[in-house]
Amino acid sequence: MNNHEPPAPAQADPAALRLLDLISGYWRAGVVSTFAELGIADSLGSECLPPAEVALRLGLDGSTCARFCRAAAAIGLLTRTPEGAVSLTDLGRALMTDAPGSVRDVARWSGSIAERATWTQLDAAVRTGHSRFSAVHGHDIWDFFDSHPAVGAVFDAAMTDLSRTVIAAVADVLDLAGVTTVTDVGGGRGGLLAAMLTRAPHVRGVLFDQPEVVALAPEVFLAAGVEDRVTITAGSFFDAIPAGSDLFVISNVLHNWDDDRTRAILRSVASAMKAGDQLAIVEALPDVDPRFDELVALMDMDMLVLCAGKQRTIDDYRALLAEVDIEITGVDRAGLESVVRATKIHPVFD
Repeated sequence: MNNHEPPAPAQADPAALRLLDLISGYWRAGVVSTFAELGIADSLGSECLPPAEVALRLGLDGSTCARFCRAAAAIGLLTRTPEGAVSLTDLGRALMTDAPGSVRDVARWSGSIAERATWTQLDAAVRTGHSRFSAVHGHDIWDFFDSHPAVGAVFDAAMTDLSRTVIAAVADVLDLAGVTTVTDVGGGRGGLLAAMLTRAPHVRGVLFDQPEVVALAPEVFLAAGVEDRVTITAGSFFDAIPAGSDLFVISNVLHNWDDDRTRAILRSVASAMKAGDQLAIVEALPDVDPRFDELVALMDMDMLVLCAGKQRTIDDYRALLAEVDIEITGVDRAGLESVVRATKIHPVFD
């Protein structure tokens, strides 16, 4: 044995490397949200440009823009030529404002102070079981949006982006055979309702949401060619919901609220239903599809820290619905989302 042989290089601990990769996920998210906020994808479009030109167009510091473009390329938003010019990848193009399936506003929301600063309090939320939004910002999230309308507008746009990614799959799964009228409770700008009505020419629809939200809906229904079959009604789902439909849909609403407020919403829905009416709850359920389990588990933490909401299990919904005499009849998968089908078994709020 050669006593002068140099020692073998130390091997990096795979667990430590994996943890470092997980920890740096926060940095990756920061690059994505900043890329979206600065409008780099819109500036580049289909061009291949040196970072100096990108900086000039957007009013950025030239050398820092070059460094940022290197980071964006490292995570797959850009490609770089040997000379350093940059162009969008498929991922980068999804951050263009007008791209099909754009998630630019989702990325902008993830980088907002409302979202990112609140996540610094996740440890306190886990200790207490309560949202930390008020502790960070002085108001709950909904009052914060009222006093910070620009941030609220980004959030609304982000939710519209997200809904576009799931609307087709959900509309394809919803069974409208035998349905005459469907009410979309908390239906936002009407994207899901428009998709349902497009697929079922015999059905009429009712869109129900806050006045400032439904004000944006007519153009959605006009573009879909279903405007003559829609009634738009403004109101709060904590108050009375219009009766008279035989199917009620509530999509990605209940996860925003704690159990007490969710009970209040479900009481309002049940009050509008008669025996035999159908309810469809659209939510991302935990532990139903390994492809999405990680994402849904992280969404659950986001709901916790922001608004004390949660991604509920099917057993959670079964228990909550039983309190208002609504019985689950089945669950259909629609990509990330699940459609929980239920029936009102007898009236309890006459």
